[in-house]
Amino acid sequence: MVVADSNMAMVLPDGIAGRIAEFVAGSRTFPFIEKDETACVMYLYGSRNGVGQQAGQAAELAQRTAEQVVVEIDSYLNSSAGRLDPEYIRSKFVNRGLQLAVEKKLGAERLASDPAVLSDCFAQHVAFYRQDYFFGLYGPLKENELTSDICPALLGRMVMVCYNRKNEQALNVHPLIPVYTWFRK
Repeated sequence: MVVADSNMAMVLPDGIAGRIAEFVAGSRTFPFIEKDETACVMYLYGSRNGVGQQAGQAAELAQRTAEQVVVEIDSYLNSSAGRLDPEYIRSKFVNRGLQLAVEKKLGAERLASDPAVLSDCFAQHVAFYRQDYFFGLYGPLKENELTSDICPALLGRMVMVCYNRKNEQALNVHPLIPVYTWFRK
């Protein structure tokens, strides 16, 4: 099943997990992504075995995921300024950390890499700066599209990226380059 075999990460900006942890600890303020920094959220479908015959299901899941991100961004854009207040955001992240603790999954890294926190983080920053954003869905990825060092991790998988830029041309690089770099690390 594609849903159970999917993962999400925020690949840009570099060091985002540390920034989130510092923000939750109160040693960094919001916004912790600068206006001119590129932010990228990556969704990986078929993370264990590729998507195979389920490419259509992966594409449908990607569409629903994109729709949910749009809803999150719109909710921040159209709500009171209080939803983008640093203390409100911090309390939301802390509450998620408590929920993870109850589920026995907590660790500082777990909170800072939690899909709900990362998705919310992206939506908050796009709304805070009133930035444009776009989605791109790629794959199933083929061997000739990958370098040998990342081929085992991405061959046969589908990747959706969401950037805080108007379109692919505004990136000045192919949208998968930061994903490839992230997988190399």
